[in-house]
Amino acid sequence: MRVENFLKRMREWCASAAKGFWSVLSRRFWMKLLSFLLAILLWNYVISSNTSITRAKTLTGLSGYITGQATLNTYRLALVSDPGDALDNVTVRLDVAQSQYSNVSADNVQVMLDLSSVRTAGTQQVPLRATTSYGRVTSILPESVTLDFETLDSRQIPVNVELSGTQDDSRWYSVSRTTPTTITVSGAASVVRSIAQARIYTDVTGQTSSYWRAEPFALLDGDDNEISQEMLTCSVSSVTTTVDVYPTKELPISTAIENVVTGRVAEGYTITDIAIQPESITVAANQSLLDGISELQIEPVNVEGQTQSMVARARISLLSDFRNVSAEQVYVNVTIAEEDVSEWIGGNEITFVGKADDLELKWQKGDLKVRVTGPKSDVAALQQSGVPITVDLAGLGEGEHSCPLIFPTSNYPELSFEPEVPEITVTLVPADRE
Repeated sequence: MRVENFLKRMREWCASAAKGFWSVLSRRFWMKLLSFLLAILLWNYVISSNTSITRAKTLTGLSGYITGQATLNTYRLALVSDPGDALDNVTVRLDVAQSQYSNVSADNVQVMLDLSSVRTAGTQQVPLRATTSYGRVTSILPESVTLDFETLDSRQIPVNVELSGTQDDSRWYSVSRTTPTTITVSGAASVVRSIAQARIYTDVTGQTSSYWRAEPFALLDGDDNEISQEMLTCSVSSVTTTVDVYPTKELPISTAIENVVTGRVAEGYTITDIAIQPESITVAANQSLLDGISELQIEPVNVEGQTQSMVARARISLLSDFRNVSAEQVYVNVTIAEEDVSEWIGGNEITFVGKADDLELKWQKGDLKVRVTGPKSDVAALQQSGVPITVDLAGLGEGEHSCPLIFPTSNYPELSFEPEVPEITVTLVPADRE
């Protein structure tokens, strides 16, 4: 009973207190609300105008840049390798006024690798610096970068051009000019000394006429490995290349005797054949010139008094407007032989072979003439000695036989033999056995 009375009095008291609080609050409500809002504005003003109220802000993934390169050059020093990787992910911690906190971003924080403090070659620890127009930098990670420095060196590097892309088989391509022909490269001594050339790749795909253009270049070492240009200084950033492009045509070389040789071979000799290697030459020129040419000629070979075949080298008679020829010289094979004559030779002896021992040969002897045709000296020799003729009696028995005449063609391969009669009649009889 007492507990119930206590709870009842408590509820009555809370209701009375709430009624009194609402009564106070409901009086001049709008004035109190205005005061509350003014208090908030006053607090914001205090925070924004008081720079001593700060907050820490951390920016990650910042990229730095290099300064002090001019000072490094003054001391004849150079970086060996590019520190770009170490400058690509820098973390900067700032102490920023509360009022400027939202303004701070990666765009207004600069990270620098200042090389102006380096004075000697070797491995150096170079500190990173950061600046911002908002707040104060309290820390940088990494704090420094380990770098290698060498003596500054400069060299002139030759420029080489290589054609790339798809070349049309009916056209000739050639690099006629590069400007400049050398490039001055400066940087760390070991890097500069490893550079063998500056190479340009010019794409000729689809090019039907001569052209020129500015081309980038790559620096290569002796093994054709590309060398980074990041920490090098080059006298130019590109090279102008001029490439000649002309149509081509394959032209045969004239083998007409009057166009190939000059002079006369020795008396009794003649030119029997002329061969030229290569037989044709590919030339490049303007299309109008190519359309008017069907063959090429050589500077004639002198055969005066020659009695033997000869091989000579001869230059092609070139037109001044040719832009290119696949070969300027050819080999000329001149075959020289004696003139052929044809003579009747008589008084020739016949040799009989293969006769059986038990048979005796009988035949009507006479002056068997043979017409011999071939080189003059061979014919003349046979005129002195006569033509050796053979008749083979092997396997022939007793009786009368017509036997063909056999001539020494293996000994005289360049001669032909034409007898008055192709065969002779012989009689084989039993031998006298007395």
